[in-house]
Amino acid sequence: MNTSQNLAQRPRHTTDPIQQHATVAARVDVFENKDEVLLLAEMPGATADGVNVHLDQGKLTISGRRPPLDAPGVLLAGEFQPRDYHRTFAIPQGIDGAKIAAKFVDGVLQIHLPKSETLKPRRIEVKAG
Repeated sequence: MNTSQNLAQRPRHTTDPIQQHATVAARVDVFENKDEVLLLAEMPGATADGVNVHLDQGKLTISGRRPPLDAPGVLLAGEFQPRDYHRTFAIPQGIDGAKIAAKFVDGVLQIHLPKSETLKPRRIEVKAG
């Protein structure tokens, strides 16, 4: 059953609760060395299964979700809010998209963007004439 069928079959004048989370841009640091570009995105409170990395037509999109806390007891002060992270980057020419790798450690998404061999610095041999 698709969404349009579900909407058509709903009783009139009923609404489903909508969970809205604030969406913020993940803070990032970007590093470059001779082999790769490394992007570190801070997503505190997110879990690895809630983080997504998508590459399409030269654009890298990262997203993640920080779920609400499941804390015991009565909330006395609450500043920790559920939140969605979202950010899109243009990937520079010469990145080997097939070899992009990502991992999520301690709230930080690490994306390794390896340079293709044509972009890596190399020494040109000079032959004696």
